[in-house]
Amino acid sequence: MSRRRAIAVIDDDALVRSGLARLIRSFGLEVGVFASAASFLASGVEAWGCVVTDIHMPEISGLDLLRRLQASHPDLPVVVVTAFPDMRDQAMGAGARDFLEKPCAPDRIEATLRRMLDET
Repeated sequence: MSRRRAIAVIDDDALVRSGLARLIRSFGLEVGVFASAASFLASGVEAWGCVVTDIHMPEISGLDLLRRLQASHPDLPVVVVTAFPDMRDQAMGAGARDFLEKPCAPDRIEATLRRMLDET
């Protein structure tokens, strides 16, 4: 069964969420937005082809989400997009397929997401 080609964006900051969603739609990709990792997990992880998440979020952090997804859906690519470059090693060690520092150029985001979808 092939995974959908939709991107899930998880960020507790509404402006970041909506901005990333607009950008991803401009690439011609499907996108869904979630204000928390818990709401994403409740959505049905199998519906998504790639996850874009922040690190620092209330309740379930991006690192905790990565660990959960690695345990339950190891083939689901997760890209961490955060303003905390010092979190790179931890994110990659927890299973992130890529790490992008905010702010990030739109063409880099597009290339990364297309690569993630092509790998699934």
